[in-house]
Amino acid sequence: MKMILRKLFFIFLLMLPMHAWAVYFCNVKVANVLIYQDGSVNVLHSGRGDYTYICNLSNERNQVSTTTCAMWTGMLLAIKKNNGTAQFYFNGDGDCSTMATYASAPVPVYIGDVMP
Repeated sequence: MKMILRKLFFIFLLMLPMHAWAVYFCNVKVANVLIYQDGSVNVLHSGRGDYTYICNLSNERNQVSTTTCAMWTGMLLAIKKNNGTAQFYFNGDGDCSTMATYASAPVPVYIGDVMP
């Protein structure tokens, strides 16, 4: 019985539209990190060439807590200082070079400090 359920579950997964699994990520150099009076954090990176709004240090934004935002901000500042590479990971269809900017920017699932 377990084997049949596993097979049915696998068949169900295959029937899901491929866009349900769509993700993209950007491995980029961080040029600027701006922190606004209202707590908004905007990042200028090599993947987009324009500012993207990632989170807010004062208020939760799309399930990104203020604590996570503070950690991301600190990490991005360290990556910039060390000329490292940041990875921004997003759900959905998209491309780093054409993603929306400023307040329309997608919210990252995660941001990491990665090796180039």
